[in-house]
Amino acid sequence: MVEDIEGVESLSGTTQEGFCSSQLDYLSELNVSDMDWGELSETQQTFTLSAIDGRMDELDIPLKNRSEIAREVLSDDMADAFDSYFLETYNIEAPQDHIQIEQISEILSDCEEIKYENWVTLELSEKESVLNSLEERIAEIECRPACPIRLLPLEERQWGGYNPVTKDITINSDYAELSDHHTYKEVVDTLIHEGRHAYQDYNVNVAEIHPRHSEVVSWAETMEGGKWGYWGDCSTLLGQRLYDQQSIEIDARNFARDVLDKLNLNA
Repeated sequence: MVEDIEGVESLSGTTQEGFCSSQLDYLSELNVSDMDWGELSETQQTFTLSAIDGRMDELDIPLKNRSEIAREVLSDDMADAFDSYFLETYNIEAPQDHIQIEQISEILSDCEEIKYENWVTLELSEKESVLNSLEERIAEIECRPACPIRLLPLEERQWGGYNPVTKDITINSDYAELSDHHTYKEVVDTLIHEGRHAYQDYNVNVAEIHPRHSEVVSWAETMEGGKWGYWGDCSTLLGQRLYDQQSIEIDARNFARDVLDKLNLNA
């Protein structure tokens, strides 16, 4: 049972900018540092997470926003635990891959700014904004937190990458500025591909929401700390082949290819 606080009714509702500071303060009262969180028993942790979810109920915070809000007000370990608690409590499962592919392709198809003839006219900052907007909608389909998208200079032949530590996606700004159709297609491919890596990471390290457990096990074996470790050296032909044949790379590559096929960008 969440304790009653006088005046809590005045905290409900949102502003145009998002949730007001008094709402966030009300939730952060239950925050526990990473060090102290590890000292709590499983029962204490579950009780605390339930209390946070109860306060979100009081504040009428939509379910789709709860993980994002938890990330803002809670310590890292506690926010990870809240994600797992939330998904288990509300029995959340991501759609099957073919449904995700269909829905993501529809989002891209409906976005006027990402269409080639419009994309090439945008400034770099505008392209970054479009990619961030698309990533937010893709993440919602995949039932995971959205990753910040950054357009930054990278080494030649590097399209981009997902960082499992900072949970962001970088796309090579040099390629984003080019206007040929092949490069444009590869930028779109990178957005989807790296977002799929974020989805894999979420399933392995935060909460399993993917419908097929065996695939998550395979991803975990590839990732650092898994059964085989992760091969990241692409400086040689053999290294590139080993990299490409890892389960998470095969999955992300095929997933992005299927979305582009739906958009007729692989023709």
